[in-house]
Amino acid sequence: MTIAGAQIVHEKLEAAVKLLEVHNVDTWLILTREGYDPSLPFVIDIETQDTTAILINKSGSHQAIVSKEDYETFKQTEVFSDVITYDTYMDEVFLKVFHILNPKKLALNISLYDHLYDGLSLGLYHWLERLIGSNKLREIEVTSEPILKQLRCVKSKAEIEVVKKAISHTTDIFEEVFGKMEIGMTEKEIGQLFVDRMKMRGVTNGLGKPYDLPLVCIVRCGLAHRNPGDHIVVPGDIVIIDFSLRCKGYVSDIARTCYFLKEGEFEPPEDVQKAFDAVVDAITQSIEALRPGKKGYEVDAVGRACIEAHGYPTIKHSVGHQVGRATHDGGTILGPRKTPPRPQVEGLIQSGEIYAIEPTIIQDCGLPCILVEENVLVTDEGPEVLSKRQLDLITTPYKGVK
Repeated sequence: MTIAGAQIVHEKLEAAVKLLEVHNVDTWLILTREGYDPSLPFVIDIETQDTTAILINKSGSHQAIVSKEDYETFKQTEVFSDVITYDTYMDEVFLKVFHILNPKKLALNISLYDHLYDGLSLGLYHWLERLIGSNKLREIEVTSEPILKQLRCVKSKAEIEVVKKAISHTTDIFEEVFGKMEIGMTEKEIGQLFVDRMKMRGVTNGLGKPYDLPLVCIVRCGLAHRNPGDHIVVPGDIVIIDFSLRCKGYVSDIARTCYFLKEGEFEPPEDVQKAFDAVVDAITQSIEALRPGKKGYEVDAVGRACIEAHGYPTIKHSVGHQVGRATHDGGTILGPRKTPPRPQVEGLIQSGEIYAIEPTIIQDCGLPCILVEENVLVTDEGPEVLSKRQLDLITTPYKGVK
């Protein structure tokens, strides 16, 4: 376990114990096979090899039931009061620990709506049901979703520092790539510039496979979540790049828009500049509204109203979402209110959450489309922008056509 990873685990376990107390839960049980459960990084910074039971207790004394192959790895974490091994099946060992703990409320990773909190497989649930009895399980089980949601969304001090590193790598790579882009390059070639620089830094893509290309879209060729293609940049093109980078298990999510000047141009056309300025204004207003206690839809409404006030179509997606372990990290979303109500946009914004803010202009028929995305930390003192904001439209000079 890395030093940063160990610090994060200790901070998260301290937070988990407090949350168990708040929700009057005695034990949070994580049952997993081969590291399947997405909650694992918050309690151990290692990959499990076999079926594992982790019991996080309100008392602050925690147990892990692991295979003999996993014993040394778990013992080295120094976060468990007991690391207990089993041979072929852990039924007997688990029952012994369970009866000693005798929880009146047992939190399980089950959720009806969000995969990030739904890590318990049906097979292991049936195993637990058979082991302790279906009536007993129904009597004591509760969902861990409210606990895990808080644990995931509200970042600890060590988590915030790692996210900052991911963001710093991202903005540095953007700046380096901007100096290399030229008319005549394809979307794939521009994307490869990002991959080359990720490899140089020992970091990976935050979405998809480790060295997938980021989203690179020449606007006239279609703006969507599509893979970069062989479309070639020509003078007068708007190019949007949406780039998520993973560093030490945490990600950034930042987007930038560029304009490739035509021969004789020294600045972007008025319609392109006007659209860019509208997006920057909407981001500024959305960031100012990002305060603890606000609901997700309230912040979305601010960014959405700003885009519309500038005369552009309403945003086709949410104004923002959380980032952390994942590029879309669950919890409160800065999205529009709909009927029936969506729990995610009704959620309260909290200090310690990190949001990607992206009010976007998307138009049809080749009209200017602009995407700029910034990463912002919520604090009690006000929002803290973690990314280097794009306040000016990036332009690439005309050097002739290849």
